[in-house]
Amino acid sequence: MEVDGDSWNTNPDGTKFAHLKAFVNAAREFEATHSESAINLLTRYLGLIASSCDLSIFSPGRSEVCAFFSSLWRVMSDSRGPHWAGVAVLVRACIEPSARHALTHTYKFMPLLARLLSDTVSNEKKIKLLSVMQDISYGIKISWQESYLAELMKTLTNWIVQPMLEPQQRTIGHKSLTVLINVCYGNLPAIYALMRTVDTKEFVVHLISLKEGGYGGVEVCRLLLCLSSATRGGSNTRQPDVHSYLCCTMRTFNKAVVERDETQLLHAYTFINDLCTDENLRNYVLTYPHFSNSLKDAIKDVDALCAVAPGDICEPESTAGCLRNVLKFLTVLVNLDLYSMRCHHNELVCLCMKATRICLPETLNLFAAIVTQYTEEGRLPQELISVISDGLPALLVPPSLEPGKAGLQWLQVVGALCESTETQERVLQEVTPDSFEDTLYGVLQYTSQNGPVGSEASQQAVIVSCRTGLSLAPLDRNWEAALNRMLAHHQVRKLLCTGLSSSNPSRRRQILQLIKHHYFPSDQMNQVFGENISGANDVSVESLSPRVDIEAETITLTPSQQTAVDELVNKLNVAMDSGKISDIATSSVMELYGYKITCLEQRLHSHSVALQGATDHMASLQHALALLQATNSSQQDVLYTTQMQAERHKKTIEELHKQLEDAETTLRGFRAKLAAERLDKEHQKEHLQQEFKQQLANYESDMKVREREAEERIKRAENEYKALQKKLDQQMNKNSELAGVLIKFEERVKQRDKKLEEAASAEAALRREIEQRDNMIKQLEKTVVERENRLYQVTTQLEEMKRVQEMVAKLMTKSTSNVST
Repeated sequence: MEVDGDSWNTNPDGTKFAHLKAFVNAAREFEATHSESAINLLTRYLGLIASSCDLSIFSPGRSEVCAFFSSLWRVMSDSRGPHWAGVAVLVRACIEPSARHALTHTYKFMPLLARLLSDTVSNEKKIKLLSVMQDISYGIKISWQESYLAELMKTLTNWIVQPMLEPQQRTIGHKSLTVLINVCYGNLPAIYALMRTVDTKEFVVHLISLKEGGYGGVEVCRLLLCLSSATRGGSNTRQPDVHSYLCCTMRTFNKAVVERDETQLLHAYTFINDLCTDENLRNYVLTYPHFSNSLKDAIKDVDALCAVAPGDICEPESTAGCLRNVLKFLTVLVNLDLYSMRCHHNELVCLCMKATRICLPETLNLFAAIVTQYTEEGRLPQELISVISDGLPALLVPPSLEPGKAGLQWLQVVGALCESTETQERVLQEVTPDSFEDTLYGVLQYTSQNGPVGSEASQQAVIVSCRTGLSLAPLDRNWEAALNRMLAHHQVRKLLCTGLSSSNPSRRRQILQLIKHHYFPSDQMNQVFGENISGANDVSVESLSPRVDIEAETITLTPSQQTAVDELVNKLNVAMDSGKISDIATSSVMELYGYKITCLEQRLHSHSVALQGATDHMASLQHALALLQATNSSQQDVLYTTQMQAERHKKTIEELHKQLEDAETTLRGFRAKLAAERLDKEHQKEHLQQEFKQQLANYESDMKVREREAEERIKRAENEYKALQKKLDQQMNKNSELAGVLIKFEERVKQRDKKLEEAASAEAALRREIEQRDNMIKQLEKTVVERENRLYQVTTQLEEMKRVQEMVAKLMTKSTSNVST
């Protein structure tokens, strides 16, 4: 199935995705010709896409993006394609979370990147490639022994075990360990491939040495947990082991906060989140007694991250990333709902107030988690209320600049504050229904094009918003109207219905609790249950399996080999019948086993090729499905928009018909009035004509009188003109004399200007001469510096030659002494 057909070109937004479309067309030309010009064109477009500042062009959910990633996958699968330009695009696309999720689960770029990974590439390319792989491999699902796993495990383990003496080697080993953990975590086939590649005991000993040596402690703990779960089972993990992992994690967290190590903070958050979400290990985590003490030491250092000084060593982006991971880590600890952690809630709320300007979504998440801990109690502690009251207005300001990115967390904060009576009044004062609705619709608009990740976030936003509306509707009529408007919105009803039909039991329970609420409108209940949910039952990309019919290769032997095998089998049968099996030569048996092994290797190779083809075919099917889903969603949006416009136009036509009838009745009344007014105006016209005739006669008599007066004035004006003409002639004579004097002055001024110009030219010549001399001085200084450098190099070379000469002399003396002895 062709996934980059002409159907996706119908999208109206052409300028934003122009480079993606151009790349798809260039990829088609490359697949058809494989010419050098096509490769150069692909490289050019990939460079433009990788340098784009707008990360939303990588958000899945649009047909243009699906076609681009599918074409990129096919180009990078070709051995003649621009692989490293594609890697640069993947580095850029991994910054966008929904795009990174699609690259992992939908487009399957991990096998392609694993093929590029080898010892032949440079260290810089290894680091770049491993950086992309550690992003794409996070959360990957591997359900069978994929063909690339064995070689990938071998390469990664070699780089982990090698001596890490140089910084680049440490970076390669660190990133290799991260990729290995991501691939193995939750994937038994990958763990089995790892155990077949290395000696497990020696590898575990090496991992423990890395952990004790302070290198990658958290990553080593994750890998040790994966290996122990695969060998002994996840339920057999001991409590002391979990406590040891937690101790290493907290130690790494505190050290990373001080050193502002963003990577270690991310690994610490990932590991503790994995431990807390594992049902078998969560009870062991809850019994760990040192969370409070470790956090007490770290909070002071965390406060320093919020104050980014101008002369700080770390970059602002790196500091923001560190703070983002710290807040995620703290949110996981708060969600454990440990009573020993409540003593730190005041400090954590103060931290939230400081961190809002740096990373708003994570700050709102942590704040909502703290407030939610007191939901069952129905009220917040007084000391916490006093801390919140100062910074609450800042937290309740809607994120107007980027409502899609931080809007969900802001909705969660508002919903959490509505659960307590003390803060509920503040929410009513600070948050308006209109701003709340605008934020919700901003979140829905932002997440509508982000694939499965966006769908999950949009469902969560709708549930939180409806719960908040149900809490505030009994208190304010404006909120009641806002709740009705939200439930009447087509997308909100669709998401509620999709959640009801989903396979997530907690999500269904949350929606049912909303519907059974006593303030939920009964008329909206039927609409929610009766909403068309045909789009909710779409088959997920991950649930598809490729159906590939592959004929097994027939293993055949040459005639001479077949004859030798037959003779050997006959000898074995005769010897077995006569009891002389021990007389058979071992070489013959080994030859038989050699043939057998050859056949098995050929069969294994054929199965590997078949598996590779099945994997590629499955990836292409997933690409096609992603494009179909994007096209389907866009067509559904167009259909919904068309239906809404048709309904509005129908209502408009009905209103216009009514207005036309009213206009016709009004027009008939106007015509009757117009006829009556016309008769009145004709009578008035005759009367006015008589008046105008009388006034015209009066005007004619007045004009004759004024004409006589004007003739007298003209005569007086002519006399005055003659007198003025005489005066003007006298003045002209005076002006001619003054003109002669002025000409003399102008000649003097010209002479002075000429002298000034000569002085200015002389000054410019002097300045040019000075600049030339300055340039000559700088050139001479540069020449002196170069000669000094050359002299230094010659001196160092002479010293090295002296050392070499001395070493040669020593070797000669040793050799002569040895000869003499």
